[in-house]
Amino acid sequence: MRSNVLVTGGGGRLGRALSQAGGPGVFGLSSRELDITDAAAVRSALDRLRPDVVINAAALSRVQDSDTAPERARAVNAEAPGDIARVCAALGLPLIHISTDYVFGAETRRPWRESDPVSPVNNYGRLKAEGERNVVSACDRACIARVAWLFGDGEDFVAGLLRSDAETVMVADDQVGSPTPIVPLAERLLALADRMSAGESVPKVLHLAGSPPVSRADWVAAAFEALQGAGKTTPRLVRVPMAAFGGSVRRPHYSALDCSLAAEFFGGEIDWRIAAARPETFAEPVLPA
Repeated sequence: MRSNVLVTGGGGRLGRALSQAGGPGVFGLSSRELDITDAAAVRSALDRLRPDVVINAAALSRVQDSDTAPERARAVNAEAPGDIARVCAALGLPLIHISTDYVFGAETRRPWRESDPVSPVNNYGRLKAEGERNVVSACDRACIARVAWLFGDGEDFVAGLLRSDAETVMVADDQVGSPTPIVPLAERLLALADRMSAGESVPKVLHLAGSPPVSRADWVAAAFEALQGAGKTTPRLVRVPMAAFGGSVRRPHYSALDCSLAAEFFGGEIDWRIAAARPETFAEPVLPA
């Protein structure tokens, strides 16, 4: 039986995917409907809706916002998750807190495991790592779900390149991560919610992302190849180093996540190549705006 799930950040990309995948049993509340920095409002929403599980998908997810709006970023990404966890603990509710691959950033050449110490290289990653710690310390029934490089909703990196109408696009060839198709991710999160609602023991941290690791340029190349095979026109891809883009925010060169624990837990990996090979994944938005 599917659980009733309250999703904070319901107006965001992942929040909308969860609502679409879960149907009427998912209560997605946008930031306008629920300000997660207001603990009393969170408690009121939980008392009113009485969910079986909470998924905190609310965040300031633009990396640069943690530098340009540091107080708001701290409130949303670091402090509010702990407040939500305390409310869930008081009500005996399981909590899935969405985090990010950007909690990692140290030099490595292998995918990051759940057991690896965090090593953020920018303020966004540091605040998300702090949010993780606040959740784990406040709620015994919490699971940190780290996700990465979402795509398949018409608002992702590849879709943005296609909308640019540029004849040539530059993409980093030295940034390696875990592209994650958003619909399979949403389905996996809801399955996790069901298992937590049923009282099943789950890992405290799970990497729920696509496999295998790939450079950003190779990911884009795979998507472009699929589109070209379907007769679509794509820009010419030029591979460049991350340094070519400049910018004041440092980003990790290697943030790929080892998802073998989740694969064992759910009975298989999320293979990003399957979704990327479907031209419709990028040609048309999968989810409503």
